[in-house]
Amino acid sequence: MLIRVEHTTEYAYSEPLVSSTQYLRLTPLSGRTQVVESWRVSAPGAVTHQWYDQYRNCCHTLTVAQPVTELAIKVSGLVRTRDTNGVVGLAPAELPLGLYLRETPYTVCSEPIRDYSAPFRSKMNRDRIEALHEIMLAIADDVEYTKGETHVHTTGAEALEQGSGVCQDHAHVFCAVCRTLGIPARYVSGYLSHGAGHEAHASSHAWADAYVEDLGWVSFDPSNRTGATEAYIRIATGLDYAEAGPIRGVRSGGGVETMSYSVMFPSQQQQVQ
Repeated sequence: MLIRVEHTTEYAYSEPLVSSTQYLRLTPLSGRTQVVESWRVSAPGAVTHQWYDQYRNCCHTLTVAQPVTELAIKVSGLVRTRDTNGVVGLAPAELPLGLYLRETPYTVCSEPIRDYSAPFRSKMNRDRIEALHEIMLAIADDVEYTKGETHVHTTGAEALEQGSGVCQDHAHVFCAVCRTLGIPARYVSGYLSHGAGHEAHASSHAWADAYVEDLGWVSFDPSNRTGATEAYIRIATGLDYAEAGPIRGVRSGGGVETMSYSVMFPSQQQQVQ
């Protein structure tokens, strides 16, 4: 599938923003599931510098060095995706798999997480793929997709306890459960396209990968009860949202900050022959 993305994140400030430094993870890379044909990140009035983090995510440091009251970060690009039945495989150079067993503040393996994981342990030893699908579906059932009941700092354990959350929370619960069971898992951020042609629309999205022997990384999206298809564009991976989220940073001044964003998949979306 050929997908064109136009994504704008806009900030408005009640007082002049004196300075700001933000890390952007908004640029996809080519791999088994996608080929990036063109991509551009821009932020009028700011300076950006490209670099790569330890996970080989393409990142930008954005710096605002003069007072502004508005800031817009714009992304546009063209990505050709393919359906691999959720199998991502392995990159030519991978970090040690043991790294992806680490707990983080978002994916702490708390007692409730350990209790939740226990029923899947015996199945995991017999059929890892089937067990991972069961975990994905269980999270979808037990953590209802509900907007507005969690926030950017909500942990997977908190979302599981309250029984509601969004895609970010689902991914954190999945990673925490997998790591409790000794399965390397990582958080994935990107875009998900819905529909096609003139009716196509999109959203920023998050899901997870788990490591399966002989296959490498395999994707699981509890929010949609499926592995990633050709409708998914992968942007960044990490241990959790803090390491793979699209925009993170600090600022000085600005007063009250208001943020809005829009993502579009325009009509230049078509099936690859």
